[in-house]
Amino acid sequence: MPSVPMTPAHEREHIERATKYLASLPEPLRTRWDRAFEHIDEARVYDAFLEFNELLKSPELDLTAKTHVQLQAVRCLRDAPIERVKTELALIEPQDDYQTVVLDYRLGWMMRHRLASLAAAHQYFDRVKDEARRMGTRGWEIAALLQKGGTLLSQNFYEQAIELFMRVYNLSRRNGYVEYIPKALMYKGYALVKAGKTQQGEEQLQKAYELACRNKLLSEQAVVLHMLAQIYHHDFKFYGLALEYYEQARITFHKTPVWHSMLERLEEDMAACHRELAELDIAKILGPVPINRLRQDYLTSLVNGFVGIPGIDNRSQLGERIGLTRQAIHRNINS
Repeated sequence: MPSVPMTPAHEREHIERATKYLASLPEPLRTRWDRAFEHIDEARVYDAFLEFNELLKSPELDLTAKTHVQLQAVRCLRDAPIERVKTELALIEPQDDYQTVVLDYRLGWMMRHRLASLAAAHQYFDRVKDEARRMGTRGWEIAALLQKGGTLLSQNFYEQAIELFMRVYNLSRRNGYVEYIPKALMYKGYALVKAGKTQQGEEQLQKAYELACRNKLLSEQAVVLHMLAQIYHHDFKFYGLALEYYEQARITFHKTPVWHSMLERLEEDMAACHRELAELDIAKILGPVPINRLRQDYLTSLVNGFVGIPGIDNRSQLGERIGLTRQAIHRNINS
Protein backbone atom coordinates (compact mmCIF):
# COMPACT_ATOMS: atom_id res chain seq x y z
CA MET A 1 0.00 0.00 0.00
CA PRO A 2 1.43 3.43 -0.88
CA SER A 3 2.77 5.39 2.06
CA VAL A 4 1.51 8.82 3.05
CA PRO A 5 4.64 10.87 2.27
CA MET A 6 4.09 13.49 4.97
CA THR A 7 3.39 10.88 7.64
CA PRO A 8 5.79 7.91 7.67
CA ALA A 9 4.99 4.61 9.36
CA HIS A 10 6.47 5.39 12.79
CA GLU A 11 4.48 8.64 12.96
CA ARG A 12 1.30 6.84 11.92
CA GLU A 13 1.88 4.43 14.79
CA HIS A 14 1.96 7.31 17.27
CA ILE A 15 -1.09 8.96 15.67
CA GLU A 16 -3.09 5.73 15.97
CA ARG A 17 -2.12 5.34 19.62
CA ALA A 18 -2.96 8.97 20.38
CA THR A 19 -6.27 8.78 18.50
CA LYS A 20 -7.36 5.86 20.66
CA TYR A 21 -6.44 7.79 23.80
CA LEU A 22 -8.34 10.86 22.61
CA ALA A 23 -11.45 8.86 21.68
CA SER A 24 -13.30 9.95 24.84
CA LEU A 25 -12.98 13.67 24.02
CA PRO A 26 -16.02 15.61 22.73
CA GLU A 27 -16.60 15.29 19.00
CA PRO A 28 -15.56 18.89 18.13
CA LEU A 29 -12.11 18.25 19.64
CA ARG A 30 -11.73 14.92 17.86
CA THR A 31 -12.78 16.58 14.61
CA ARG A 32 -10.11 19.25 15.08
CA TRP A 33 -7.52 16.51 15.71
CA ASP A 34 -8.51 14.71 12.51
CA ARG A 35 -8.59 17.96 10.53
CA ALA A 36 -5.01 18.73 11.54
CA PHE A 37 -3.81 15.52 9.88
CA GLU A 38 -5.79 16.29 6.77
CA HIS A 39 -3.79 19.51 6.56
CA ILE A 40 -0.53 17.61 7.07
CA ASP A 41 -1.38 15.10 4.35
CA GLU A 42 -1.77 18.06 1.97
CA ALA A 43 1.52 19.64 3.16
CA ARG A 44 -0.31 22.54 4.85
CA VAL A 45 1.71 22.13 8.02
CA TYR A 46 1.18 25.63 9.41
CA ASP A 47 -2.59 25.16 9.19
CA ALA A 48 -2.12 21.85 11.01
CA PHE A 49 -0.07 23.55 13.72
CA LEU A 50 -2.84 26.11 14.27
CA GLU A 51 -5.37 23.29 14.67
CA PHE A 52 -3.16 21.57 17.24
CA ASN A 53 -2.58 24.87 19.02
CA GLU A 54 -6.32 25.46 19.35
CA LEU A 55 -6.76 21.93 20.62
CA LEU A 56 -4.18 22.51 23.33
CA LYS A 57 -6.28 25.37 24.73
CA SER A 58 -9.03 22.94 25.73
CA PRO A 59 -9.25 22.28 29.49
CA GLU A 60 -10.62 18.82 28.72
CA LEU A 61 -7.17 17.50 27.78
CA ASP A 62 -5.36 15.71 30.58
CA LEU A 63 -1.55 15.68 30.70
CA THR A 64 -1.19 12.55 28.54
CA ALA A 65 -3.56 13.88 25.88
CA LYS A 66 -1.83 17.26 25.91
CA THR A 67 1.56 15.62 25.36
CA HIS A 68 0.26 13.56 22.45
CA VAL A 69 -0.95 16.76 20.76
CA GLN A 70 2.29 18.63 21.51
CA LEU A 71 4.41 15.84 20.01
CA GLN A 72 2.53 16.08 16.72
CA ALA A 73 2.31 19.87 16.77
CA VAL A 74 6.07 20.33 17.09
CA ARG A 75 6.65 18.08 14.08
CA CYS A 76 4.85 20.71 12.00
CA LEU A 77 7.62 23.18 12.94
CA ARG A 78 10.52 21.21 11.41
CA ASP A 79 11.24 24.08 9.00
CA ALA A 80 10.42 26.88 11.46
CA PRO A 81 13.03 29.15 13.13
CA ILE A 82 15.13 26.98 15.40
CA GLU A 83 14.51 29.02 18.55
CA ARG A 84 10.77 28.49 18.14
CA VAL A 85 11.32 24.75 17.75
CA LYS A 86 13.51 24.59 20.87
CA THR A 87 10.91 26.52 22.87
CA GLU A 88 8.10 24.17 21.88
CA LEU A 89 10.20 21.07 22.61
CA ALA A 90 11.11 22.41 26.06
CA LEU A 91 7.41 22.60 26.97
CA ILE A 92 6.79 18.88 26.37
CA GLU A 93 6.67 16.64 29.45
CA PRO A 94 6.29 12.93 28.51
CA GLN A 95 3.85 10.99 30.66
CA ASP A 96 4.99 7.48 29.69
CA ASP A 97 7.81 5.58 28.01
CA TYR A 98 6.24 5.72 24.57
CA GLN A 99 5.95 9.49 24.64
CA THR A 100 9.56 9.67 25.80
CA VAL A 101 10.61 7.70 22.72
CA VAL A 102 8.78 10.12 20.43
CA LEU A 103 10.25 13.17 22.19
CA ASP A 104 13.79 11.77 22.07
CA TYR A 105 13.35 11.18 18.33
CA ARG A 106 12.23 14.80 17.90
CA LEU A 107 15.25 16.01 19.83
CA GLY A 108 17.62 13.77 17.88
CA TRP A 109 16.18 15.00 14.58
CA MET A 110 16.70 18.61 15.66
CA MET A 111 20.28 17.90 16.74
CA ARG A 112 21.14 16.23 13.44
CA HIS A 113 19.26 18.33 10.89
CA ARG A 114 18.98 21.77 12.46
CA LEU A 115 21.91 22.13 14.87
CA ALA A 116 24.48 19.75 13.30
CA SER A 117 25.27 18.47 16.79
CA LEU A 118 26.04 14.95 15.65
CA ALA A 119 27.30 13.50 18.93
CA ALA A 120 24.08 14.58 20.68
CA ALA A 121 22.03 13.20 17.78
CA HIS A 122 23.68 9.79 18.23
CA GLN A 123 22.81 9.78 21.93
CA TYR A 124 19.13 10.50 21.29
CA PHE A 125 18.80 8.01 18.43
CA ASP A 126 20.55 5.32 20.49
CA ARG A 127 18.03 5.86 23.28
CA VAL A 128 15.14 5.69 20.84
CA LYS A 129 16.27 2.46 19.15
CA ASP A 130 17.05 0.72 22.47
CA GLU A 131 13.80 1.75 24.18
CA ALA A 132 11.73 1.08 21.05
CA ARG A 133 13.21 -2.40 20.77
CA ARG A 134 12.41 -3.06 24.44
CA MET A 135 8.82 -1.89 23.93
CA GLY A 136 8.40 -3.78 20.64
CA THR A 137 7.66 -0.64 18.60
CA ARG A 138 9.59 -1.63 15.47
CA GLY A 139 8.64 1.47 13.49
CA TRP A 140 10.44 3.80 15.87
CA GLU A 141 13.42 1.46 16.14
CA ILE A 142 13.79 1.39 12.34
CA ALA A 143 13.34 5.16 12.06
CA ALA A 144 16.03 5.75 14.70
CA LEU A 145 18.45 3.36 12.96
CA LEU A 146 17.88 5.17 9.67
CA GLN A 147 18.59 8.54 11.27
CA LYS A 148 21.63 7.18 13.08
CA GLY A 149 22.98 5.80 9.80
CA GLY A 150 22.46 9.18 8.17
CA THR A 151 24.36 10.82 11.02
CA LEU A 152 27.27 8.42 10.45
CA LEU A 153 27.23 9.38 6.77
CA SER A 154 27.59 13.02 7.77
CA GLN A 155 30.68 12.02 9.75
CA ASN A 156 32.15 10.07 6.78
CA PHE A 157 31.91 6.75 8.68
CA TYR A 158 30.74 4.89 5.59
CA GLU A 159 31.29 1.26 6.60
CA GLN A 160 29.49 1.71 9.92
CA ALA A 161 26.65 3.48 8.14
CA ILE A 162 26.31 0.64 5.64
CA GLU A 163 25.96 -1.86 8.50
CA LEU A 164 23.10 0.15 9.99
CA PHE A 165 21.33 0.53 6.65
CA MET A 166 21.47 -3.24 6.20
CA ARG A 167 19.87 -3.62 9.63
CA VAL A 168 17.13 -1.22 8.54
CA TYR A 169 16.68 -3.23 5.34
CA ASN A 170 16.41 -6.56 7.18
CA LEU A 171 14.16 -5.28 9.98
CA SER A 172 11.87 -3.57 7.47
CA ARG A 173 11.51 -6.72 5.36
CA ARG A 174 10.81 -8.93 8.37
CA ASN A 175 8.26 -6.56 9.87
CA GLY A 176 6.48 -5.33 6.75
CA TYR A 177 7.70 -1.73 6.75
CA VAL A 178 7.91 -1.48 2.97
CA GLU A 179 8.50 2.27 2.74
CA TYR A 180 11.82 2.12 4.63
CA ILE A 181 13.40 -0.44 2.26
CA PRO A 182 14.10 1.95 -0.66
CA LYS A 183 15.53 4.50 1.77
CA ALA A 184 17.86 1.91 3.29
CA LEU A 185 19.11 0.86 -0.15
CA MET A 186 19.43 4.48 -1.28
CA TYR A 187 21.59 5.49 1.67
CA LYS A 188 23.60 2.29 1.38
CA GLY A 189 24.23 3.12 -2.29
CA TYR A 190 25.29 6.65 -1.42
CA ALA A 191 27.69 5.35 1.25
CA LEU A 192 29.21 2.87 -1.23
CA VAL A 193 29.78 5.65 -3.78
CA LYS A 194 31.44 7.78 -1.10
CA ALA A 195 33.59 4.81 -0.10
CA GLY A 196 34.84 4.51 -3.69
CA LYS A 197 32.67 1.51 -4.67
CA THR A 198 30.93 3.33 -7.48
CA GLN A 199 29.40 0.45 -9.41
CA GLN A 200 28.00 -1.24 -6.30
CA GLY A 201 26.61 2.06 -5.13
CA GLU A 202 24.84 2.79 -8.41
CA GLU A 203 23.34 -0.71 -8.40
CA GLN A 204 21.88 -0.15 -4.92
CA LEU A 205 20.45 3.21 -5.95
CA GLN A 206 18.82 1.74 -9.04
CA LYS A 207 17.38 -1.09 -6.96
CA ALA A 208 16.01 1.47 -4.47
CA TYR A 209 14.27 3.34 -7.29
CA GLU A 210 12.82 0.16 -8.77
CA LEU A 211 11.41 -0.92 -5.40
CA ALA A 212 9.90 2.52 -4.80
CA CYS A 213 8.22 2.33 -8.22
CA ARG A 214 6.99 -1.21 -7.67
CA ASN A 215 5.38 -0.24 -4.37
CA LYS A 216 4.00 3.08 -5.68
CA LEU A 217 6.01 5.12 -3.20
CA LEU A 218 6.12 8.47 -5.01
CA SER A 219 7.93 10.36 -2.27
CA GLU A 220 10.63 7.70 -2.06
CA GLN A 221 11.01 7.73 -5.86
CA ALA A 222 11.60 11.47 -5.80
CA VAL A 223 14.10 11.25 -2.95
CA VAL A 224 16.12 8.57 -4.76
CA LEU A 225 16.14 10.62 -7.97
CA HIS A 226 17.34 13.65 -6.01
CA MET A 227 20.09 11.56 -4.44
CA LEU A 228 21.19 10.30 -7.87
CA ALA A 229 21.26 13.88 -9.12
CA GLN A 230 23.47 14.95 -6.22
CA ILE A 231 25.89 12.08 -6.86
CA TYR A 232 26.22 12.80 -10.59
CA HIS A 233 26.50 16.48 -9.79
CA HIS A 234 28.96 16.55 -6.91
CA ASP A 235 30.81 13.21 -7.06
CA PHE A 236 30.97 12.42 -10.79
CA LYS A 237 30.77 16.01 -12.16
CA PHE A 238 28.44 14.60 -14.81
CA TYR A 239 26.33 17.74 -15.03
CA GLY A 240 24.04 16.90 -17.94
CA LEU A 241 22.85 13.65 -16.40
CA ALA A 242 22.59 15.33 -13.00
CA LEU A 243 20.25 17.92 -14.48
CA GLU A 244 18.06 15.18 -15.92
CA TYR A 245 17.80 13.53 -12.51
CA TYR A 246 17.02 16.88 -10.86
CA GLU A 247 14.25 17.49 -13.39
CA GLN A 248 12.78 14.01 -12.90
CA ALA A 249 12.91 14.46 -9.12
CA ARG A 250 11.13 17.81 -9.44
CA ILE A 251 8.37 16.30 -11.60
CA THR A 252 7.90 13.44 -9.14
CA PHE A 253 7.88 15.70 -6.06
CA HIS A 254 5.09 17.76 -7.62
CA LYS A 255 2.92 14.64 -7.86
CA THR A 256 2.76 14.22 -4.09
CA PRO A 257 2.67 16.48 -1.01
CA VAL A 258 6.13 16.96 0.52
CA TRP A 259 7.80 19.26 3.02
CA HIS A 260 8.50 22.67 1.50
CA SER A 261 12.16 22.49 2.55
CA MET A 262 12.65 19.41 0.35
CA LEU A 263 11.48 21.34 -2.71
CA GLU A 264 13.65 24.31 -1.77
CA ARG A 265 16.73 22.11 -1.46
CA LEU A 266 16.04 20.55 -4.86
CA GLU A 267 15.72 23.95 -6.55
CA GLU A 268 18.92 25.18 -4.87
CA ASP A 269 20.84 22.10 -6.02
CA MET A 270 19.48 22.41 -9.55
CA ALA A 271 20.42 26.10 -9.78
CA ALA A 272 23.94 25.32 -8.51
CA CYS A 273 24.33 22.60 -11.16
CA HIS A 274 23.33 25.05 -13.91
CA ARG A 275 25.87 27.58 -12.61
CA GLU A 276 28.68 25.04 -12.44
CA LEU A 277 27.90 23.79 -15.93
CA ALA A 278 27.98 27.33 -17.29
CA GLU A 279 31.30 28.05 -15.59
CA LEU A 280 32.91 24.68 -16.28
CA ASP A 281 36.56 24.80 -17.27
CA ILE A 282 37.60 21.19 -17.70
CA ALA A 283 41.03 22.15 -19.04
CA LYS A 284 41.95 23.78 -15.73
CA ILE A 285 40.46 20.95 -13.67
CA LEU A 286 42.16 18.10 -15.53
CA GLY A 287 45.43 19.68 -16.58
CA PRO A 288 47.39 18.13 -19.48
CA VAL A 289 45.08 15.17 -20.19
CA PRO A 290 45.28 13.88 -23.80
CA ILE A 291 42.03 14.66 -25.62
CA ASN A 292 41.73 11.11 -26.99
CA ARG A 293 41.93 9.62 -23.52
CA LEU A 294 39.38 12.09 -22.19
CA ARG A 295 36.93 11.29 -24.98
CA GLN A 296 37.45 7.53 -24.54
CA ASP A 297 36.86 7.72 -20.79
CA TYR A 298 33.75 9.78 -21.42
CA LEU A 299 32.32 7.35 -23.99
CA THR A 300 33.12 4.37 -21.75
CA SER A 301 31.25 5.96 -18.86
CA LEU A 302 28.22 6.49 -21.10
CA VAL A 303 28.16 2.87 -22.25
CA ASN A 304 28.56 1.55 -18.71
CA GLY A 305 25.98 3.95 -17.33
CA PHE A 306 23.19 3.34 -19.82
CA VAL A 307 21.60 0.35 -18.14
CA GLY A 308 18.21 0.94 -16.55
CA ILE A 309 18.83 4.55 -15.59
CA PRO A 310 15.92 5.58 -13.33
CA GLY A 311 13.67 8.35 -14.56
CA ILE A 312 15.03 8.43 -18.13
CA ASP A 313 12.70 6.75 -20.59
CA ASN A 314 14.66 6.48 -23.82
CA ARG A 315 18.09 6.76 -25.39
CA SER A 316 17.36 9.98 -27.28
CA GLN A 317 16.27 11.71 -24.09
CA LEU A 318 19.46 10.55 -22.39
CA GLY A 319 21.59 11.67 -25.32
CA GLU A 320 20.03 15.11 -25.34
CA ARG A 321 20.78 15.64 -21.66
CA ILE A 322 24.28 14.21 -21.48
CA GLY A 323 25.12 16.21 -24.59
CA LEU A 324 25.20 19.26 -22.32
CA THR A 325 28.12 17.78 -20.44
CA ARG A 326 29.91 16.68 -23.63
CA GLN A 327 29.50 20.10 -25.22
CA ALA A 328 30.86 21.79 -22.12
CA ILE A 329 33.91 19.51 -22.09
CA HIS A 330 34.72 20.06 -25.75
CA ARG A 331 34.00 23.80 -25.59
CA ASN A 332 36.36 24.37 -22.70
CA ILE A 333 39.15 22.13 -23.92
CA ASN A 334 39.11 23.50 -27.45
CA SER A 335 38.84 27.14 -26.39
